[in-house]
Amino acid sequence: MKLNTKILIANIVLSVVIFSLAGAGMYYVVNSTVYEELDHHLLQHKVDIISQVNDQASSLQELRDLGSLGSYEWIEIDPYNGEVPLNENQFSTIDTLRNPNQVDGPEAYRRLTTTVSVNGKPFTLEIYEEVAAWDRISTTILASILVALLIWLLLLYLLNQVAFEKILGPFYDTVESLETISDPTDLDELFPQTTTYEINVLNRALNKMMAQIQASFEDQKKFIQNASHELLTPLSIIRQKAEKILTDSDQLDQNTVESAGEIHQTAVRLSRLSNALLLISRVENRQFALDEKVDIEELTDKVLEELSDFITMKNIEVSRRFDSAIVVEGNKELLHSAIYNIIQNAIKFSPEGSVITVALSCESKPCRFSVRDQGPGVPANILDSLFDRFKKGKNMPSDLNGHSTPGLGLSIVQSICQLHGFTSLACNNGDSGAEVTIEFK
Repeated sequence: MKLNTKILIANIVLSVVIFSLAGAGMYYVVNSTVYEELDHHLLQHKVDIISQVNDQASSLQELRDLGSLGSYEWIEIDPYNGEVPLNENQFSTIDTLRNPNQVDGPEAYRRLTTTVSVNGKPFTLEIYEEVAAWDRISTTILASILVALLIWLLLLYLLNQVAFEKILGPFYDTVESLETISDPTDLDELFPQTTTYEINVLNRALNKMMAQIQASFEDQKKFIQNASHELLTPLSIIRQKAEKILTDSDQLDQNTVESAGEIHQTAVRLSRLSNALLLISRVENRQFALDEKVDIEELTDKVLEELSDFITMKNIEVSRRFDSAIVVEGNKELLHSAIYNIIQNAIKFSPEGSVITVALSCESKPCRFSVRDQGPGVPANILDSLFDRFKKGKNMPSDLNGHSTPGLGLSIVQSICQLHGFTSLACNNGDSGAEVTIEFK
């Protein structure tokens, strides 16, 4: 979930809480205000009644007679019974029937219970006013205020969304730039300055970190290149000397011949390692042109022909499943090396008399080149890191000539695929060996 989405959700939750609390508070305030106004209205009625009675005591009977004629209020005047202290005002809300013969149910009324004095004689005065009309007023006021609040919250949400998109835009630009980095060679682009202090701090830290990573990567590549070049010449000399000693083996004792043979094998293995590292370094330095049209079927047939002696030696059957012709743009030499390493690996790990399946398919995009063997499969502990350099499981077999391998074959495949924008995959097929696949873009 994006950061601005989380912030907006948090704002919505907070707004809902505030809206609920504000609604409850507003209801209390509006309701209290309405009832205060209603009580004030009842008190004003009391003042008017007292004024009228004082001016004309005979009007008391008229008030009794007229008290029930109002539409929303009525008056009851009875002899004082002592329930209400003299000159005290008591307010209450009750549900009652104004007319005992009323068909409808009781209605809510606000009642003022007080006393009045007529010719020195106290009377109990009860003034009733219907609450429904006032409730409608309070409900209207409350609904209007809540609708206004809701509209404000919606506007605030929309404004926040626009503001967050603008404020967090540079941050998302940084995140998108980071997501595009898949290789140390993609570290050239610097993150720009922004008007936001925190994002500037982040971008400066990332620029510094990427500069250090790039410098370290460049140093590593130079070291591998230099070391490989520097090793090739002395290794070549050692191999030549060892071969010369072995050609004159008739004049040497057995121990010397065996030692010379071991020196020669070690020199060969180191030469292969140096050449493999040099190839990886050149691939990662992007020192190859990728502008050739390469027919994968033709290239695969050529690799199988080159490896035919080793296939025959192990009595392996190769099953070709070329369902589609695949032509890609890239470097023919590098793709030849990638396919060679994959098929060579399959031969190496296949038992004698087994079947290797080489397939080309475009039934579902992307097009795929895959090689499946019937060997022991890839150990689970190295499956995820199979394409890493120098990764080998325990009890892995040696190469086709019986020599120990440096563990760089699939690493070369991965580097070549990354250079071309392809994807290299590996998986086990239950008990029937492993499958290595190249998915073309």
